[in-house]
Amino acid sequence: MRCPICHKTVDPDESSDSLPFCSMRCKMIDAKRWLCEEYAIETVNEDELEKEILKSEEFQSEEDS
Repeated sequence: MRCPICHKTVDPDESSDSLPFCSMRCKMIDAKRWLCEEYAIETVNEDELEKEILKSEEFQSEEDS
């Protein structure tokens, strides 16, 4: 297993509070990136998704006609 920050090899059998990171330093770097919004989880705007679904359904119904 490799540390997602510095890519050093990490032994998962070694009981550590910092897993999957190799050290507390790498764990804190990762936490900082989340807190400063350097990382983000993509979300879907439900209104836009609904519009796309309706357009798709309209397109399919036009093709069937």
